[in-house]
Amino acid sequence: MYIQYHGFSLEGTSRTYAYHVIDTPQGTREFTVEVQNTAFRSQRFRIQDGPGICFARLKLELDRETSEAPAEHHLSITPGDIQDYVEKTYPKPVKKWSSGVNS
Repeated sequence: MYIQYHGFSLEGTSRTYAYHVIDTPQGTREFTVEVQNTAFRSQRFRIQDGPGICFARLKLELDRETSEAPAEHHLSITPGDIQDYVEKTYPKPVKKWSSGVNS
């Protein structure tokens, strides 16, 4: 399977990212993934993260699909998706505690 990003469009209060999925049995399928513009107001989630989070969400849905339950062609990013993506992509640095004793 090959997932190809085809750009985005602005639609009122959201951005919609377009992807073509090429797989041998089904041929080429088109998918869109929508992110609300308000999601990009976070200091840790930026405009540049849009294609990455949408790709990750689409890949997850494609990995879960079966012949009885194919992936939906239009997906939406949830606040939970954003939280998971930020935690994986931008992990908080581990604090190094000082004992207060000079070496």
